[in-house]
This record gives sequence, C-alpha cells and structure tokens, in this order.
Amino acid sequence: MKEYTKRDSCMTMEEVIERNTGMSLKAFLTPQPNPYIHNMDRAVEFFKKKVNDAAEEKEILQIKIVGDYDADGMNASAILYDAIISYLKANSLAEYAEVSVRLPRRYSEGYGLSKKIIDESESGLIITVDNGIAAIDAIKKAKDKGIDVIILDHHLSGEELPCADIIVDPHCEGMSTFKHYCGAGLAYRFAEMLITNKDLLDKLLVLAGIATVADVVPLIGANRYLVRQSLKLINRGIATSGVLALVRKMRLEKITAEDYGYKIGPVCNASGRLLDDGAMDIFHLLSQELDVFALDYDEQLLKLHALADTVIERNVDRRRITEEALERSDALISQQCLADDAVYIIYDTQVSEGVMGIVAGKLAEKYMRPVIVFAHAQDGEKLKGSGRTYGNIHLKNQVLDPCKEYFFAYGGHAGAAGMTIPEKNLMLFRNKVRKLDIPVLYREKRILYDLEVTKEEIPELYEKMEFFAPFGEGNPEPVFFIRNFELNPVRGKFYEQNGSDGKSIKLFTMPYPSSGYQMAAEYLLMDAPKKIDMTFEVYTIYSHGKEHRRLRMLDFCASKNAETETSFKKELSAMLNFM
Repeated sequence: MKEYTKRDSCMTMEEVIERNTGMSLKAFLTPQPNPYIHNMDRAVEFFKKKVNDAAEEKEILQIKIVGDYDADGMNASAILYDAIISYLKANSLAEYAEVSVRLPRRYSEGYGLSKKIIDESESGLIITVDNGIAAIDAIKKAKDKGIDVIILDHHLSGEELPCADIIVDPHCEGMSTFKHYCGAGLAYRFAEMLITNKDLLDKLLVLAGIATVADVVPLIGANRYLVRQSLKLINRGIATSGVLALVRKMRLEKITAEDYGYKIGPVCNASGRLLDDGAMDIFHLLSQELDVFALDYDEQLLKLHALADTVIERNVDRRRITEEALERSDALISQQCLADDAVYIIYDTQVSEGVMGIVAGKLAEKYMRPVIVFAHAQDGEKLKGSGRTYGNIHLKNQVLDPCKEYFFAYGGHAGAAGMTIPEKNLMLFRNKVRKLDIPVLYREKRILYDLEVTKEEIPELYEKMEFFAPFGEGNPEPVFFIRNFELNPVRGKFYEQNGSDGKSIKLFTMPYPSSGYQMAAEYLLMDAPKKIDMTFEVYTIYSHGKEHRRLRMLDFCASKNAETETSFKKELSAMLNFM
C-alpha cells in the first residue's frame, strides 16, 4: 500500500508559498520591478558614446550581437537587435551603424563567443548576451584587434574575468540587488535604459518573459514581475509579429507560463538543437516586426507564417528523435553492462548532439541516478557528452572533477555538464567513475504532498493558484492530496483511455476530471477502482474560447475503505465503461 505523507506543518497555501520561495509573502507578492544591476547604466552609456563618436567622425560603426542557440540566447539577441535598431532610427543615427546578429553554430562551433567569430570582425563593437563571461581568450583577441566588447551574461565566472570594456553579470560581483535574470532579462533591462518607445518595449518584454521561463531561472522577485507582465501583454495580442504568428500557428489561446515553458520554449530550442545554424531562423522569427501599411505586408505575413510552420515541425521531429534515442538508451544500458553503476555513462553512436541533454535528463529521472550521454562529435575525432544529475549529487564536483585528466575540456555545475573526450578514454572514464564514492539513490517510498483538500475545496484552489502564479523554478507548484475521491460515471463510463497510444487516462471525477499521463495500465491493474486517494496539481486548458479545469494526477491508489466489489459487479462496471 502506498504511503502518502504531508511534507511539513504548512496548513495554508500562503505558508506553502513562503516555505517554497524562502520569502515572506509580502516580499514575494511585491517584488522590485527594476532592481539595481551593476554596470548596466555604464554599458548603455558606453554603447551610446561609441555610436555618437562614429557619427561625429562620419564613420560606420559595426555592431555585432553575439548570442546563443538556446531559447534564452535567441530571445535576448532579438531584444537587443530590435532595441538598437529603434534607438538608431529615433536618434537619426541609422546611417552611422550596421547592426548584425551572430549566433554560434551548435555542431561546427559550439557554445559562446569564439576566436572564429572574432576573426569575422576587424573593428567595431561586440555585445555578447547569454554568454561571454567565460570567453577569456576570444575577448583578449578582440581587444588586441581594437574591438570594443560589452558582456551581458548571467552565468558563473571562473577565477579570471575577461578583459571586456564593460561586464554586466550579477553573478560575478556583489553589488547587484537581483542575481536571477536570464540573458534576455538583462537584455530587456539594457533596452529599457536605451529606448523610450513604450510600444516596442512591451513587445520586447514578452520575449524576455518567454526566455525567463524557458531558461528555468527562479520565478521570484523581478523575474516573477517580468513574467506576469509579459503574460498580460501577450494575452492582449501585444508581441512582435513573429511571436504572434507562432502563437497562432500553435493554436494557443490564453497563454500561460506553462505554455512558455512546455510549448513555445521547446519550439524555440528545437531549431538550434537539430540544425547547425537553425537558431538564426528563430531569431529572424522572434525579432520580425511587420509594417501593416507596407505594400508587401500580405506577402511578408505569409512568409512569416511559413517560417512559423517550419520551426513548429522541427520540434515535432525533435520529439521523435528524442523518443528514438530514449528507446536505444534503454537497450544500451543492458548492452554496455551499466545496470549496477551509480552513474550511467552511455555511448550512443546514433544520438544527435542536439538532444543529448534532453535524453540524459529523462534517463536520470527514470533511473534515479546521474546520466551522461556521449555521441560522436561532428568532426569525428572525439566524443561529445552531456550530463544531468539526480538528487543532490553534484555532477561537476563529484563526477567530473575527479576524472579531469580524461577530457579535452569539460564544464558545468551541480545539475548539468558538458564535456569532450577522446574515444579511447571513454572506458577509462567509466571505470574511474565506478570507483568513486557515489551513492545509488532509491525512490522515496513515501509520496509527499503539501496540503490535503476535500472535493468541495478544489474550485477555490484555482483562484489561489492564479494569484501566486507563475510557478516553476524557485516557486514550485504546490502538491495537493485528496482521500476517498469518488469517480462519477459520464454516459455510463467512469474513465477513458487517451493519448495516441491509449496509455494515458482521464477519470471522471467531480468537480473536474483527473488526467493521468501514461497511468492507464496502473489504473487498470488495480481493477479500475471507483474511489481513489490521489496526489495532484491543478491546471486549466483553454480551447475554442472556453476554460476547462483539470486535475493533473501525480500518484494514486485505491482508497483503503473503497467498497469491495464482487466479480459480477466488476464485470458489469467494465461492460458499462466500454459500451
């Protein structure tokens, strides 16, 4: 019998929120919308001076924005590009600057600002966003060539800082009053100081909101404010033409933070995962703002919708490729004799570099241990790996650092890491990790929840959840528990199996149905009980202009005091359900 256990003594939603965020309710609900970010004002003034100097000298300043190929880097690049173009036009400076965006190519170049990118410029200004703090050698080369560099980054720095002209990174100094912005959040704060065009700033705020959720930074403080404002705007139809085209093609109605994280974000990431230069397609889509009065407006809108269709289809391909890789990985764990290892180090000759991290993360959750997935690098001379941890095992400190002699290069943090390794060193690395003192974790037998509720209390949960939303990193969604939750037949059926494979299930419970992803088999193995104990989250589906409330099943079992059914009653119930 499953054991459902209350996590702690919290008795109200307010107490749960305070515990989860580590903040007082007042501080959580009234964040400072524009906290001080060290050096941001200097970065904006430095930028303005470079442009004005070029104008005085009647020269053309080459401005290159260098972002990243993930959702944060692409949205951040779009924010900077649109803001800079607006600033130049508003101040009659457009003829004195040429603005370009350069996103690293995932397969042929890898992450961040590289010497190769520096080689493409002879002079001007480079602004890195969502990268740069670790690009010591590349930025030194830029400065040796006389190129000015502004860094807008949110990643941790090493012991040495790059010799950029201006560094904006709340993690590498102690003066910023908020440290949790993603790259796009920093880009938006730069834009806010640079331009006064409120209509454009609202559209750029939507991009920052998408990236904030997709990049899984804490949804507290200024980030919470930013995302809530972003959602208000996009649901009023305020966003760039490209974002609106994407939303329409995805058939999203009332957009939520969950849509940012699980629908829009993955579509943004898919192009950068599957194609070497695919991230540029997303940049062009996100940054595109059409002129409704232009003669070719209809033609441009059709092209924009076609691009939206293309990137959505790529995400479908990405999901298929990921599922195929997961199926192979299950077999490789057996073939490569990994079952008893505390860390699964998997070598898959067919996996795409772009989905290694996703595969590693899903396997880590499934097998409850850190997982590193390796694939051949595009140049064929080495293996590239991506790792995700499980529990409190620090992937970099406990797994990679003790084995650093085997890598060409590696980096990361507690939860995730990337590395390159000579193929001949793979077994040496695997054998060394087997000797490390890394515990094998086992699934907690107890199932934890935050608050126990009754059927009558469920409707009011939705209003409270809306009040405390958005949920995510730093503000996890509360888990509820209900006992003796009775199913009520709808047209003679107590449940229906759904999903393309019929492995998911919808239980007809009141006041709202309960949905269980891939839980059909478990429910049927219990003889389809008509009264259950269940942990759940609440969510809402918006379709055809209507709101449909649902309970997301997390775990369940037949209630202990459920009525014992005779074999005849079971047969009759089953017959009714499938009529």
